[in-house]
Amino acid sequence: MNYSDRFLRETASYSVLDVMLADIAVRIQLTPTDYQTAIQHFDAINEWMDRVESPLHGRIELFYPQGGFMIGATTARHATDAEFDLDVMAQINWPANVDPEIALATTHRAIRGEPGSRYYKKSERKTRCSIVQYDGMHVHVTPAIRLIGREERTSYIFHSKPADPNEPKLTLFANPFGFGQLFLANTPADEAFGLYFEKASLDHDRWRFQGMAADAAAEAVPAQMPIYRKSRAVIALQLIKRWRNLAYDRRHTSLRLPPSVLIAYYVATNANQTKTLADELLHQVERIIAALEAAEGMGRTVRELNPACREDELTDRWPASVAEQRVFIDELKAFALQLHRLQYGVPLPEMQRILEDLFGERPAREAVRKYAGQHVSDNNTGKGFHILRSGSIPALGSAAVPAEARPTPKSTPFGD
Repeated sequence: MNYSDRFLRETASYSVLDVMLADIAVRIQLTPTDYQTAIQHFDAINEWMDRVESPLHGRIELFYPQGGFMIGATTARHATDAEFDLDVMAQINWPANVDPEIALATTHRAIRGEPGSRYYKKSERKTRCSIVQYDGMHVHVTPAIRLIGREERTSYIFHSKPADPNEPKLTLFANPFGFGQLFLANTPADEAFGLYFEKASLDHDRWRFQGMAADAAAEAVPAQMPIYRKSRAVIALQLIKRWRNLAYDRRHTSLRLPPSVLIAYYVATNANQTKTLADELLHQVERIIAALEAAEGMGRTVRELNPACREDELTDRWPASVAEQRVFIDELKAFALQLHRLQYGVPLPEMQRILEDLFGERPAREAVRKYAGQHVSDNNTGKGFHILRSGSIPALGSAAVPAEARPTPKSTPFGD
């Protein structure tokens, strides 16, 4: 059997829930326009911080993305908007013993500039970074000092809150680059699913552009968009992050969000053990629950370290207490229960309601409407139609084996 046959055979076996989840994920991705805009903002801020008048002129050694943008897991933040975060590390030539407040304040001055300059009213100082606010996108810039003689890009980052004199200034270890490299190595795109998701994403983007006004300034979508060729584990991570954002926005606005890097750590730890997207999502949710409940069973909060830098604690700011940890456990259990219901099978209208509650009204409703329009006749839409795990859909097409396809690793630095 050639690759094309194997691709068609696998994609035709996807359940309706697999298709729905993938289509929702398509709709919370960075679009090609968003992606190019993010790159433009990234380059512009880098250039601006190194301008002649900047206190960091000539000191920026490296400017690189971290977090979701690095690993392809950036996700729209809320139900009705499409705001994204881009996290950046600014490696600066400073002595290792620089005062944390000086490091953070100097970085902020370099970004903010003088009154009337481009970022003066768009920048905001935080305890570990400065944020530049654009329409639809926030860029977080974290100053860092590279530690010579350590793993690649192991760095010091800083914590300071001048508004609270009781909060200590800190110099902390970090290596988000090393973490990202390990995550990518442990979540390689499955050949068939990666191509399926890429094509679904490109089809959606072409549909978006076709729906724009004739005079809109929109570029054609390229035939290949590598940022879309993703593994089931990465898509599961994006869906979990989307669900977390909505759950906390609706019910726990006063609490700190469980950090994306911690969720990514668990996803990478438990990747490569399922065959479908729906199974992967449920598996990952249940593994996170198990890890948090194991810590709770010992009467403590969970503690996880960056495999690329053991001094870099991924849980240093969350959870603040066992009670805060329990809130996330309860939310995850409710999430898992709804996923079980979807896998067991519910009428299409009920499926839409659950998906809207989990991932937001707009992407879920569009995904259901697309499926209903393609695969369910007007006479039986929502009338006794149930989701069958063995149900099939028309395949999206075939393609050659991607050159970057890699075998699933048998063991990784993330554990079993």
